[in-house]
Amino acid sequence: MITESIKRTTSSHQLQHENLVSNLIQERLQNISKKFIKTIDSLPDQNLQILLTLSDEEFWSKIKAEALMQSLINNKTPEKTEQEEYAEARQAFLKKIEKYGGVHKSSTVMKLLSVTAPTVIKYGKTNKLIVINWGAENLFPVFQFSTHEENSEKGMLKGIPELLALITHKVSAVRKCNFFTKKIEIPGESEKTSILNVLQRGSSEEQMEYFRLLAKNFGTNNLM
Repeated sequence: MITESIKRTTSSHQLQHENLVSNLIQERLQNISKKFIKTIDSLPDQNLQILLTLSDEEFWSKIKAEALMQSLINNKTPEKTEQEEYAEARQAFLKKIEKYGGVHKSSTVMKLLSVTAPTVIKYGKTNKLIVINWGAENLFPVFQFSTHEENSEKGMLKGIPELLALITHKVSAVRKCNFFTKKIEIPGESEKTSILNVLQRGSSEEQMEYFRLLAKNFGTNNLM
């Protein structure tokens, strides 16, 4: 009797264990199926029609590949977040630069300065021009140029070539733009304004001396 009771107890425990394992497997399969159903829902109709023509093995292989692709696209990683923020910052900067006339391509700069393409490239590398090199095409902020005789210096806005030459510390094109467009306290001005705004109106010698000092210290910890 005791032996039979033990056998029944053991058998009952085994059955419970098997049921538990079976339930866990079913639950896992349900979770997996939900993921693949989401993958199918995200596919365009054309892709869905192609899936219907596949064999079961090909269908399963294709769905797994699509699910992996969706996971790679949707999963957030520190690297992906950093790069997305970087791209957004670029877009925000280009949007901001629109307020100052936008950007020129190299071909337009050649005509404005009456120089060749190699010279434009050289000017960019030697800090005679602000050049944004973010892709196949170099971009040049419009505000650094001028076609008005009263404030033009060989096609450049008067004062900008001199100040660019004084920025000898390594800084990005974005920071160079900010140097000219950021509103600051300037001698002779009743309220904060930008160096660019003063240059466009015409600067006094006192203001240019102040700008030269700022340019020399730009990119260091000695900013005033």
